[in-house]
Amino acid sequence: MKPNQYIHYTTDDFILDPLFSRWVITPNKDLDRFWDIYLQEHPEQEEMIREAILIIHSMRAQNEPLPEKKLELIFIQILKKKKTGKRIILRYVQYAAAVLLLIVSGTFLYLQKTNTIYFPQDLQVEASGDKGRLITANGITHEFETTNTQIIQAASDKLTINSDTIISPKKEVKKKEQALNQIIIPYGKRSEITLADGTHIWLNSGSQLSYPPEFSSSSREVFLSGEALFEVAPNAAKPFYVITRDIKIRVLGTRFNVSAYNEDISMETVLLNGKVSVSRNKSFAENIEMVPGERVRYQKHDETLSKDQVNTDIYASWISGYLIFENKPTTEVFKKLERYYNQTIIADKELEQITFSGKLDLKDELAAVLENISFASSVSVTENEGHFIIKQ
Repeated sequence: MKPNQYIHYTTDDFILDPLFSRWVITPNKDLDRFWDIYLQEHPEQEEMIREAILIIHSMRAQNEPLPEKKLELIFIQILKKKKTGKRIILRYVQYAAAVLLLIVSGTFLYLQKTNTIYFPQDLQVEASGDKGRLITANGITHEFETTNTQIIQAASDKLTINSDTIISPKKEVKKKEQALNQIIIPYGKRSEITLADGTHIWLNSGSQLSYPPEFSSSSREVFLSGEALFEVAPNAAKPFYVITRDIKIRVLGTRFNVSAYNEDISMETVLLNGKVSVSRNKSFAENIEMVPGERVRYQKHDETLSKDQVNTDIYASWISGYLIFENKPTTEVFKKLERYYNQTIIADKELEQITFSGKLDLKDELAAVLENISFASSVSVTENEGHFIIKQ
């Protein structure tokens, strides 16, 4: 696949291109990655690509090919949306015939879901163990044991973990997007990261972050699994993207919190200041614009996004060493505490009906924190071999 061959493509060319049609009809990870990177590097062609995809998607799945009259009606509707609707309908019917050659047994396939954007497989593993790890782009692993670790990416080949400076020899890689540093924070630990562009990131317990040692000339992308608060350095010419397994967040310079743990039933983005847009992690997904004080939640079970107003202090308090809750089920409170302290909490299922409101100081030992919850929520707490058992 040679990206340069598509630079001068028109909508016609994309429709008739075998590789492009194969991506639209039968996507795979390699094609998703290729076209997503191409779109980021050539945003001026996005409208043409959207139109080409629309034309291919306009063919509905049937046991037999659609008749020419039916195709003609579909393409007439598409052309009505174009300002320069002077092309001959017959040509689009010919495109449909060309696309048919790529489909097994001559039937049309209608893709009801869009193509998934590239997400590193390494970020879909569990953040286990007692030590934090930083795996550089050239494959060297550095471990750290401190509860709160400071990491500074000073240059593409130079970074600091706490007070230790690491020089990473540059290594040639076949694919540019694979050259990522990866930070893995186990449960019970946290980390602060400063990227080369000045962006500051607070990474919470049980989280992983991948980022390139040096950003590309057109955009800044990081990949997150878990929870992090971002303070993005402004750069209007080079937008910043936070990509999780299910959502993608675009920013120019702002402060926001993202919670995207793989095991949670939902993912949340809360904007403290600035402006961001959130979309599903799919090509051409609809964007939801956010203003300060808003939360966008992604529900995994039905893949929907919703937006509401929230108290942002609740979602950013963890970086200051405390947690704030307002009428949260105690089971959700215990889950956050498990991650923060890396200790097991076993709670009765009936506790889902009991809510908790208050402020918890995370500088205290977990036993003291649970005692405060017990007093406020009328639950009993017992400790057994390092585990805490909560009952009503």
